[in-house]
Amino acid sequence: MNLTPLIGILAGPGLGSLIIFIVNILSAAVGHGGWGLIGANTLINISEIFVAFYVFKATQDRLELFTRGALAAIAGLLVGNAVFILVMLISGIQGVQLSGVSLLIYLVQIPILNLIVAVAEAIVTGFVVDYLGKVWPDLIQWFAHTT
Repeated sequence: MNLTPLIGILAGPGLGSLIIFIVNILSAAVGHGGWGLIGANTLINISEIFVAFYVFKATQDRLELFTRGALAAIAGLLVGNAVFILVMLISGIQGVQLSGVSLLIYLVQIPILNLIVAVAEAIVTGFVVDYLGKVWPDLIQWFAHTT
């Protein structure tokens, strides 16, 4: 749970992309992930940021804040999982002899487990967005009308 969709909702796609790039560099520096994965991790995280921001923005007149935040988080994380699978299918996995459909069958198990965490992250994102909308409504409104 890295709250990437929340970054997208609060910072927008441009600044959110810069934030997540810096976070991935710092994560690699402390041994989480690796230097060789910065590009792939950033690509996956940026897809989550963009989707979450635009889903949140697209639903601004139709849903309450909690629902918008949770829906944006789930949508962003689903797309992030799809991008993850594409990256792994295109690049392959070092030391694994599987490829194509055989590799896809094993890779699909990871997003299924990620979706369990995605539900929890969506609930947390929904509560944070709802709370910020109550205590600092200008923050949510400003980003909803930009980009």
